[in-house]
Amino acid sequence: MTIQTVTLRIPEAVYQRAKQAAEALKRPVEHVIVETLTATLPLLDDAPADMAGELAAMAHLSDEALQELAHGMIPPERQELLHDLLDEQGRGELDETGQRELAALMAEYGRHMLRRAKAVGLLIARGRPVPVLSRPSPDP
Repeated sequence: MTIQTVTLRIPEAVYQRAKQAAEALKRPVEHVIVETLTATLPLLDDAPADMAGELAAMAHLSDEALQELAHGMIPPERQELLHDLLDEQGRGELDETGQRELAALMAEYGRHMLRRAKAVGLLIARGRPVPVLSRPSPDP
């Protein structure tokens, strides 16, 4: 891993918080700052291109907004449609239109789960309580 040197101007209060954390952890303040940045900056390498901006912006959301995202559910009518299409597929009765609709719903489900996971990850990085998550839909 290549190391870059960066000079930051940060408010005294922020520095003092980092310094206190470093002292408590018996680690250099630079390590605490790097670890904090690592935990909070979004890793978008494997995110769908159309979601990269949205996921990056989540780092700036309030804890309450992240809790809402973490608890978010796919609307019940979409869950029911997904369940029905999966049932049809399981019975071998899904036509081409249904297959396209199922693929679109599965993509929607994946994006929804990615948002939820990102919200939970940010809450953990902030040291906030992690919500008890319920499944947003039947097992796909």
